[in-house]
Amino acid sequence: MDAEKIKLFMSEIPQFDKLSYEEREVLSRHMDFREVPPGEMLVREGAFGDSLFYILSGKIEIERENVKGHQAVLARFGKGSTVGEMSLINDRLARSATARVIEDTELLILTKQSFDRIVLEYPRIAIKILQNIASSLSDRLRHTSGRFADILD
Repeated sequence: MDAEKIKLFMSEIPQFDKLSYEEREVLSRHMDFREVPPGEMLVREGAFGDSLFYILSGKIEIERENVKGHQAVLARFGKGSTVGEMSLINDRLARSATARVIEDTELLILTKQSFDRIVLEYPRIAIKILQNIASSLSDRLRHTSGRFADILD
């Protein structure tokens, strides 16, 4: 898919709101588009990964193996959400959960290699991406802490 179409998709995702038109232009040249059918495993718990996925449409379910060896559903994410943020920050750690596609899904993908190029060549864009990742992870931690407190109550 060409950069123009990717840029158009980027305009529909809140994480790109803080990017200027020129910054979206640059970032669009470093991203890939992918359509994924239901049932496909996007990432597997324990595997190493190197990509951040922006969900344009569809739904992804996040699962993790529990102490009994069964898959527990932790969350479901749809349009505007991201999956795989930690792989851009530290690609030496294994994936913390499995991400499985549960509806036809369209994704924008930013690899660690592309992100590292952006860090070197366009640090202002990289900072904005990292701010979005920090915000997303912070929101998820707050949500998880609230659920954990409910369990302990």
